[in-house]
Amino acid sequence: MGGIKDSTHLDVKKTLSRRFSPREGWQYAGSPAGSAQPEYVLSRRVAGRAERVLVNVNMAPVVQAGAVEALKAAASAGNADRAVLVVPGGAAVPEVPEGVDVLEMDNWQIVGGRIAWSKNVERSAFLDEERARRGIA
Repeated sequence: MGGIKDSTHLDVKKTLSRRFSPREGWQYAGSPAGSAQPEYVLSRRVAGRAERVLVNVNMAPVVQAGAVEALKAAASAGNADRAVLVVPGGAAVPEVPEGVDVLEMDNWQIVGGRIAWSKNVERSAFLDEERARRGIA
């Protein structure tokens, strides 16, 4: 089970790296598992000024409004410049308050109300097409 969680976190870091590139000076720090703190804190110094971004990951088809509000509260209490919520592609995110950005992961998708790895979705679609072409299904 640990391998799945580790690979998911790698996908989260890839998604974050597209928006907050280490080449632009962003540094990543993770919070201990089970803590009430945001899962990641991104920071960098630009022109003598420090920037901080708090990040939470919500792997659910529908993100609860309370999770978004909790992240917003943590960002305002922690003197962060921004708050980011990372979700699977296609996740339903209720009214996101100003100051919270939503990043969708391309590697994970919501299919039929469940979370699926996009490679499995692509593979499944290909197999369905191949079966139909051969007249097997």
